[in-house]
Amino acid sequence: MTGLDAELRALVDRQRIYEVLTRYCRGVDRGDVELIRSVYHPDAQDDHGMFKGLGVDFAPWIVEYLRGWKQCQHFIGNFTCDLDSDVAHTETYCLSIGDDGQGHNPAVYNRYIDRFERRNGEWRIADRVVVLDVTRVESSTPPFDDVPGWNFTWGRRDRGDLSYRR
Repeated sequence: MTGLDAELRALVDRQRIYEVLTRYCRGVDRGDVELIRSVYHPDAQDDHGMFKGLGVDFAPWIVEYLRGWKQCQHFIGNFTCDLDSDVAHTETYCLSIGDDGQGHNPAVYNRYIDRFERRNGEWRIADRVVVLDVTRVESSTPPFDDVPGWNFTWGRRDRGDLSYRR
């Protein structure tokens, strides 16, 4: 493999890993158990602090935990990825915000410290530890959907969300 071929392979690998991360965020935000499970290898470990166990078991746990929430969103930012053949070590900054349906808007600034492995040609999480950096809770305010002439499409926390329409 030439130097350029190796660089292109690394670029594609990093992009595929990043897509796994965004798929995870979408799965949590939409409450989609199968989408969340799809980012983990079957034996992957996940340490979210309040949950420690298999990633595939975290999927239904987090969906149930967030069931009463009106909304949540995950934004990922800084991303580092150290590739070593079929293993990658990543650090991904994440901001998680939401409306818990009980008058609060929690915000969690965290980082995902992940070990990815490529198995059978597919990158997935093999081990995850969530590191908290900052947390905040603000009081909810009424949505501004009562502005005359405004007719928003609101997000949903299920497969009825507009993003699933194709």
